[in-house]
Amino acid sequence: MSASPQNQSELKLVKQVQRLADQHLPKKTEQIALQIGDDAAALTQYPGKLTLISTDALVEGIHFDLHYMCPEDLGWKVLAVNLSDIAAMGGNPIGFTISIAVPPLKSGAFLTRMYKGMMELATNTKTVLLGGDTSASPGPVFLNLTILGNVKPTELITRKGAQPGDKIFVTGELGVSAIGLELLRLGAVRSKAVTHLMSQHLRPQPRIKVGRWLAKNHCASALLDLSDGLSTDLSHLCKASNVGAVIDSKKIPLPTVNSTMSSLVSKPLLDYGLNGGEDYELLFSVPAKKEIQVPNKIEGVTVKQIGYVTDKPEICLTNEEGRVRPLLPQGFDHFRG
Repeated sequence: MSASPQNQSELKLVKQVQRLADQHLPKKTEQIALQIGDDAAALTQYPGKLTLISTDALVEGIHFDLHYMCPEDLGWKVLAVNLSDIAAMGGNPIGFTISIAVPPLKSGAFLTRMYKGMMELATNTKTVLLGGDTSASPGPVFLNLTILGNVKPTELITRKGAQPGDKIFVTGELGVSAIGLELLRLGAVRSKAVTHLMSQHLRPQPRIKVGRWLAKNHCASALLDLSDGLSTDLSHLCKASNVGAVIDSKKIPLPTVNSTMSSLVSKPLLDYGLNGGEDYELLFSVPAKKEIQVPNKIEGVTVKQIGYVTDKPEICLTNEEGRVRPLLPQGFDHFRG
């Protein structure tokens, strides 16, 4: 009997869809270089380049709340989360299409403002709007964006290349978006520090330039973006590469939070850093012999080594006393009961 969405994880659902597709569709052809299971698929369309394709949906009430997110922020974010998938493959973005379903009352100024935010990020990243579709919705706002990019075959980075002994790195700070979301929901007064945290949730910065640097310099053995939280996304990388990992909790780059904000948030900072999600930073492994090639900053973005890859199929976390405990995937999952 098949599992229902209520009692299976998002990863299990993807695996189930993948098995179904394998039963009914032909295996990889010369045109298909990479199928289901990574941040983007890859097609061989012309010599010397792979075409990258990825898609993401944003649903009101699940991914965003218009009580605290303005249309411009929504437009920015729906493109940003897709650009992050291209960054996670080491690719260059090319263009995108978007399908939108909105209630009739939001079909005018709301859409204009949403496209304004979207096109602001598109301009910043030289990504072209190729087309799309608009429909009425009887309920929540629904957005689905499909993005195209490209990368040289020799520069493509997937989740599957990590090897025992590799060092594990992350960009930026982890947990910022989750804290920002909590402050938004609380309606916190917007001081300078609070606004920074909120803006990281509302307008994440896809790490396209960092992904390209890693690809061009052939440093990373495996790479993905942190959309669901470090604990969950690291488990994705380890499962794809058939390895384990040890993470040092002291090395995880956490945001600076003053005493006022500490009194507002509900969990320890480390919990946000491990399980928060929606940071859209990059997580990558690097062979030990190439570790020296990774600078403290790439394209102005801070990079920090937080652990290493092991040959045991488990993920562990060391605390300040050096004690080790299992690190379970406790980040965002649409279908985890």
